Amino acid sequence: MTAERNADQVLRRLEEIATNSPELRVTARLYEALLPVWQKAEMAGAVAPFNGLELGEVLKGGTPLLAAADIEVDLDGGAAVLLDMLRAVGELEPPAVRRSIWRRWGRPAEVWSESEAASLAALRRSARELLGGIDAGVIDPAELLALAASGDLAGFSARVARATADWELPWTVAHHALRPFLYEVRSRAPLEEIGVWQRGECYVCGAAATFAELQDDDQVKHLRCTECGADWHHPRLQCHHCGNEDHATLRYLYVDGSDHRRVEVCDVCRSYLKVIASFTPTATDLLVVEDLATLELDFLAQHKGYCRPCRGVAP
Repeated sequence: MTAERNADQVLRRLEEIATNSPELRVTARLYEALLPVWQKAEMAGAVAPFNGLELGEVLKGGTPLLAAADIEVDLDGGAAVLLDMLRAVGELEPPAVRRSIWRRWGRPAEVWSESEAASLAALRRSARELLGGIDAGVIDPAELLALAASGDLAGFSARVARATADWELPWTVAHHALRPFLYEVRSRAPLEEIGVWQRGECYVCGAAATFAELQDDDQVKHLRCTECGADWHHPRLQCHHCGNEDHATLRYLYVDGSDHRRVEVCDVCRSYLKVIASFTPTATDLLVVEDLATLELDFLAQHKGYCRPCRGVAP
């Protein structure tokens, strides 16, 4: 029942995003297909538990857990998740006949433009082409996951080119398929001691922080990772990327009409970080959805010439 409640929560949030930001409807529809699959997925037996002392010792040297510890990735389990995700995307219905998440909660189906319908059709076609390549034996899904986990985009795109010209959807799906494993690692290695890790990269998987949350009544700054769901403390007045603490070169950008969401920018390294006021931590299942919901903050920062540090799972 917990998985079903979490799936409903995710779908309702996607509904809100698509309603408030019609330009994100295609992406919301894609997430509607992908997220419930990895919410229900299990990749058991690949991760050993860590106690607090062991975790602290691993992290003191500044190396993320996945890079420092000997943890076996369940590629076969991930491959099964990848196939389920591709099937879900391949079955996305055209807007005119789809059974939409909006209709489930009593709202009329949206009227989509021709370009939106074409974008959805392209996603569906790419998923089916890749599935065809896997069925024909010219693509190994476990190999795709290994390449995605190591961040080898060149190698990954070369493999998927055997079946489809589109590498972006497979790359996205592969990273989503790795999430059950990464979430399992993170759940076995919670970081409870404040100050053990204060870097801008995730202490579990090494991905750059997706956004910061100002949590609790004291608005304590925590960084969040969408790849594995990690949550860790970070100094409030410090650039998460270069460590700059000069207040003259650290500032905020705001979207009109929103005072609880902003962008922290650094004029030294020209990086940015989205910041959300949240009295309670965002549920791990919703992190990737909230990243989508705050896309306007990415546009704002990038329009001003700031960059988001590269994200990717550590090898």
